Parts: sequence; C-alpha cells; structure tokens
Amino acid sequence: MTARTPEQDEARRTAEEEAAGSRQVRRRLTFGVAGDLAGMRAALSPWQRAYEAWRAAGLSWGHGAPPRERSAGGAAGGGAVLPEEAPELAEPEPAEHTPEKPESKKPAPEKTGSKKPVAVKPAKKAPEKAAPDPDDVLVAGPSMTARKQAPPPPPSPRPARRMRSRLAVVTGLVVVAGGAIFTVSQGESGSDESGIAGPVAADALFAPDPAATTDGLVQDLVTVASAGGTLVAAGTEGDGVPGRDRTRFLFSVDAGRAWSLGRVQTADGSVPPFGDDPGMVSGGNGQWAALGRSSGGGVVAWTSQDAKTWTRHTLGAAFQTSDKVNDLARTGDGFVAVGGAAGRAVVWISADDGTWQRVEGIEGITSLDRVASSGTVLVAHGTFPKKVTRKRGGRKVTRTVSAQGAWRSTDGGRTWAGVDIPQAQGSYGATKGLTFGPGGFATVREGKHTTGRKKSRKTTRFGVLFTSADGLKWQVASRFDGHGIERFGGTPAGLAVLVQGGKGAREILRSPDGRTWRPGGTVAAPVRSSGLTVASGGAIAISGRRGDDAYLHGVDLRTVPGAVRPERAIRSLAAAPGRSVAVGSTNGGAAIWTAPDGRTWKRARFPGAGGRLSDVVHGGKGWLTVGRTSAAKPGPLVMTSQDGTSWQKAAFPAGPPPVAVATGPSGYVAVGEGAVWRTADLKTWKRTGLDGAPSDVAATTVTYVAVGGRGKAPAVWTSPDGVEWTAAELPAGLATGPLTRVAAHGNVLVAIGADGAPMVSADGGTTWGAHGLGGDFNATAITSTPDGFVLAAVTSTQNAVVLTSEDGSAWRQLQVPGLSGVGDQRLTALTAMGTAVLATGTTAGPRSEIPLLWNALVPQ
Repeated sequence: MTARTPEQDEARRTAEEEAAGSRQVRRRLTFGVAGDLAGMRAALSPWQRAYEAWRAAGLSWGHGAPPRERSAGGAAGGGAVLPEEAPELAEPEPAEHTPEKPESKKPAPEKTGSKKPVAVKPAKKAPEKAAPDPDDVLVAGPSMTARKQAPPPPPSPRPARRMRSRLAVVTGLVVVAGGAIFTVSQGESGSDESGIAGPVAADALFAPDPAATTDGLVQDLVTVASAGGTLVAAGTEGDGVPGRDRTRFLFSVDAGRAWSLGRVQTADGSVPPFGDDPGMVSGGNGQWAALGRSSGGGVVAWTSQDAKTWTRHTLGAAFQTSDKVNDLARTGDGFVAVGGAAGRAVVWISADDGTWQRVEGIEGITSLDRVASSGTVLVAHGTFPKKVTRKRGGRKVTRTVSAQGAWRSTDGGRTWAGVDIPQAQGSYGATKGLTFGPGGFATVREGKHTTGRKKSRKTTRFGVLFTSADGLKWQVASRFDGHGIERFGGTPAGLAVLVQGGKGAREILRSPDGRTWRPGGTVAAPVRSSGLTVASGGAIAISGRRGDDAYLHGVDLRTVPGAVRPERAIRSLAAAPGRSVAVGSTNGGAAIWTAPDGRTWKRARFPGAGGRLSDVVHGGKGWLTVGRTSAAKPGPLVMTSQDGTSWQKAAFPAGPPPVAVATGPSGYVAVGEGAVWRTADLKTWKRTGLDGAPSDVAATTVTYVAVGGRGKAPAVWTSPDGVEWTAAELPAGLATGPLTRVAAHGNVLVAIGADGAPMVSADGGTTWGAHGLGGDFNATAITSTPDGFVLAAVTSTQNAVVLTSEDGSAWRQLQVPGLSGVGDQRLTALTAMGTAVLATGTTAGPRSEIPLLWNALVPQ
C-alpha cells in the first residue's frame, strides 16, 4: 500500500464522495485541494499543482499534457504561463498528447517543427451527466519550448483583432488564477470559438478585368408584359452553366422611360436559389404574377403587388413536374395559366390570394399555348386531334394529325367551347399571337395576294388582323404592309407587330386602334425577340437576347443600376510557402490572382486568354492551372508558373478540356470528361481514356484518386501512377448523384457531391462508406489540413457553415461569424495555408453578388 499525506487522503476522499470524473470534483481539485497538497515543491506553478491533485485523486489528466519539471534556471517548462506571457498564446502552438500513464513523472516528448495549431479538445463527460456544466474547468498549456518553435502566422492588417481571435482559438475563454491560465469550457465544443475570424467582402480584392469590353455573363429577358404605365420584363442571368442562373425582373412605372432592377426574394425574405427560369408574366390592378421552372424541373411562381419586389413561391399539388405551362393572363379576379400534361389540356386558376386550382379533363384539346382575357371571358389558342382521310394507292387512309384551333371560356377558364376564326382577305395558315387590345380580342395571320399570269405573276404579302369584341364572333379588322410575322401583342393602349425587314432586320408596326398602322422602329438582326407589349401612350416594349446579352427595345441596360454586372468567379485556390493563388474568370475571360499572405491580392500576369480556369495546384515543378477556352467548341486552356505571379500558356493535348488537377509522387495528373493526363515535367503529357466524367482528383501517399460520375451515378477511379486507372466498387445507394470534390489526408479521402452524405475511404480509395455531417448541410467545398479535413457547406436557409474532422467519420461545426443572415452565403473554394485555412465564396443579395474571402486559423 502506498502511504498518502492527509492532504492526499482529502483529495481521494473528495473524489469518492461524488461520482468519479464529475465536473464538481475537477473544479475542487483544481482550485481547492491543489493549493493545500503537502509534499509539493514550492517552485511548482498552480497549473502543475492542479495536475498533482488530479493524479492523487486517481483521475485522468485529459485536457492537456502533464506538467514538466522546472529547469534549474527556473524557466517555465511545464506549461505555467505568467500573465505577462499571455500574448504569446496568440501564436499557433504544436499540441501535445496526453500521456497514457499520468502517474509517470517523465516529461512527454516535445514535437518540434510541428505546424499544427493548438486545439483544445472537449472534455469527456461522465456517462451519467446529460448536460454540460458551463463552470467546468479545463486545464491545459503547451510548453514554452514548443510554443517558441512554432512558425509565426501570416501578418494581419488588424493586429488587435488578430490577437483577440487567436487567443480565443488557442485557449477559449481565459481565466487567470494564481498566475496560471485556465480555459473554461463552453459546452460540448470544448472551446469558445467566437474569436475565429469571419469572412470579409472581397469585391476590391478580386476586381473584374478593368480592360474588358464585355460583362462575360449570359443574360436573357424571356418575356415582357404591361398594365397601364407599368412594364415588367423577366428573365435570367448566369455564367452559362445550367442550373446556375439567377432570376431577374426589370420594371418601369413610367411607360418605359426609366427602368429599375426588381428585388427577388423568398417568402421569408431570403435570396432564392439558383436555377429558376421564369417563362411568363402578367399583371394589373395592383397584382402581378410570373410562372416558370426551377432547376429541379418543378413549376415555381413569383408574385408582386407593385412590380418592384417579387416573392418566390413553391407551388402545391395543383402543379406537377410533368406539367408544361405555356401562358399566363390576368383576369378580373385573379390569374389563369394554360398548358398541358400527358397529351391533355390543363388550366390553372388562381384568385388574388396566390393559391391555384387545377382544371383538367378538358375534352377535345391536347394543349393550350396562348391565352388572353377580358374580365372573366377568356380566349385561348391550342391544338386538338383531327382525323384526316386521304387516298393512297387507290384506297382511303385515315390518320390523326395535330390541328390548331381557338376556344372560349365565360367562367374564368373552367369550361371551354370552340370558336372559329375564319380565313379572309387573303389570310392563310395559323394565327400568331393573342391579346386583348383596343378592338377587343385580337390575333393576326399571314396574308398574300397574287395577280397576273406566268411571267407577269406578282405576289403581294401582308398581314391580316382579326378582332372580336366578345371572343365569339371574329372578323377582319385591317391589313398591314408586312410579312414574316415574328411577334404580335398589345393592350387596350394599342397593338404592335414585329415583321421581317431588310437585311435580316425586323420592322415594328404599330396601331393605336387596330385599323390604321404606321412604322414604329426597327430591331437589329442579331436580336432574338421573346416578347412584345404596348404600355400606356403607345410605348412599345420588346424583350429578347442579343448574343449573350439581354435585350430590351430602346433601353441601354448598362445604364440600369444592377441590371448588368460583370462575371466573376473564383473556382479554385492553392497555397505554397509565401504564395497563394486563386483562379477563375472575370468578364468572360480567364483570371488569376496571387497574394504573398492570402490577404493582399492582385492580378497575375499572363497572355490574354478567353475562357475560364477551373483548378490550380503547386508541385515540384511549379504551379499549374487548367481550364477551358471560350470558343464555340471549348478546348484545353493550361498555364504554368514558377513563382505564381507570372504565367505562360503551356502545350496540352487536343481534346476535352481538363477540369481538375493534383500533384503526387508520380507528377501532375489532370482529369476531364473521359480522359486523364499525367506529366512529370509540365511539358510532356500522357493521356489515358476513362469511362466516365471525373470532376476532381487528389493524391494520397500511394495513389491518385479521381471522383465524378457515370451519367447520374457516382464514380471513383484509382491509380498508382496516374496512367493505369481502375474503377472502384461503390456500394449501392452510397451517393445519389455524381461526386464533385475530393480531398486526401494521408491515405484517408473524403468526397462530396451535389447532395447526400460525404463519402469516406480510409484505404486510399479502394473501399468507401458514407458519413453524415450531422445537420441540415449540403457540402460545397473541402480541403485537407495538417490536422485532417475542413469542409464548407450551405444550409437550407442559405447560410454557410464550416466543419472539421480528423478522419472524415465525425464532423464538428465551427462557430464562424459572418456566414449567416439575410442573403445567400456560401464558401465554394478551400485550401490549407500553413496552419490557417483560406477560402473564397460569395454573398448574394436580392440585387447583387459579392465575393467573400476567409482567412483564419481553424481549431481541429
């Protein structure tokens, strides 16, 4: 039996009075009994005395390394930190392991040269304790020697804030007691991470190309409508990648003289998701509505009371994924939409409360594609099945064809009856356009008149306007000199038609009353029109697209604040000692930015190149970035650099463009659709075919691993040398779609996709399993660090989050400020930069999107 002093007996008794390992005992042993234990050397600090108290009580010292003996010179070698030394804790420190046998007085070996920041891990709770005690005391403190050997972090332009941030990262909430520094646990996280630096707006750091002549984005206005003096045009803006479009509404309240960008939001005021595509808009009497499709294929709606602020709504059972909605009209008491599903016409009716009723089972009509209204009276155009009998080889053959017709409803769209719009005054073919104008319901047809015989024959082409006061009886109202009708529309303020002109241009003809017509201007040949309407005073609005730019007749959209913004995307980050590189595109051209510290960014020099860069890496032969050109058929775009600031184009095999790159034991490896390339010197590439479309690649200590998809299924390939590749066997249901990113830490890999839990492999990519993130998270980026992995995700409420994991199996969310609130926040690129993590992303508001930069020490 080992003899104990009375004080040690008191320590043992204290431990036995309460449940072993309880937080109350830990506090008492730290602040109470530790000060009275007999036999301790006076030179020991309170931190060391507390350790001895825990050891005497038979408790495991689980919150840090054991204390070391003081040297003969009295140097603080056991982790005791004097108050005046506290600022040094702002520097990253190598973490020390808890010894397996805390009774041993041998000092734990120091890890010299480590670049890991100190991360205070949470204390293990006793099983019987269900809730954490906020007063729990965690005792920790790395050696001064280890602290002094840690490399300093990059300089910060805000030293005071850096000091506070790093103190919180390393020690949590600090309490000074008797000359020792203790950290107070904040619940299960183990440390108060509120001091982690948040992201900053980086609009000026990653500025668009000042010499660019285009904005580089793809914009389109797909529809335009008017009510009195209010005009609304709707469309999209994006980088050309499907599903990455943003909804745009432009409005004018003075008949088109001045235009503004509308605000688009969800019902809770947040920014709508990417991928919505409005197709039609209508309104009047203080209520507007638009319908379109989401990136998932469902029907979505937007409503507005003033045409300025538009609220997105997901629609209920009245709309199905297979529905095709073709047109929308404002009625006396709501809205009516028309379309079809499964070969049958469908009508949707909505009162001003925004709810929709589905009307189907309409006999004899396969689909409705246009609708106009006057109060509760509606006229629609569509198709119906028609039987046609013809003679073939002396016998009659009957078949069913699709014919066009018109129908009328007097009860707001619930029941329909066919109407006849006759051919007259030389008209022929189907009607084009449908509206309610100054003469009632109106539509037009092509017309022609031929005179003379043979060589003297002359054909005159024109257009014919048909009108009806009630939608039932139709007659010719007028003819106009123009043919090749492209658009027809109008309101009670007037009618307009867009017809073929000379040299590919189109001519506008206008009529205030449906009887007389006069020229109304021209539309240039490159424009593809999509909508036409007439506002009060006869102002004509035509929407469309010219190349990759939106078109609004008579309006320079560059003068409308926020309507045209420059394209800017940061797609990848990489870091090496003394240099960080970001690649992407601005204004439709490739872009590279560099920084010596991850904070001060400027554009790198490289030969002018249209297109975009998608990935960058630093290896033994220098820097490498890959992407695609901007040609009609994109090709490879590859550049190299020795210093990360001056770049030159590099030769690369013809074929599909590479999308991602990694470096490993056998050199650099790039992947693209159906192909993998390897080089050891950044000059000569060897290509290997691949069955699938890889989207990212990483290197472990022994293998290269590429991830992507085959069609809609996830796929993984591994290679020992970057030349010979093998497809990995993935368990069924492991992921719901193609994988997008992968990161490696040693031989552990974590892969993420558009949805579903991250996939983890602990054996270099051979076998895989799913490990959830433990919350409402959808991963957007991932990187490896000296301590494991850091992952960025976005929640369903469009807030960004950051999580860490040692091995990908269990994830812990960090408390990073500035990643939540109104708008869409997300981090989309990550890389490790020494002991810090560097990230870029965006914060999107109702009218703008601004780059984000995050540079912080991340506790594991």
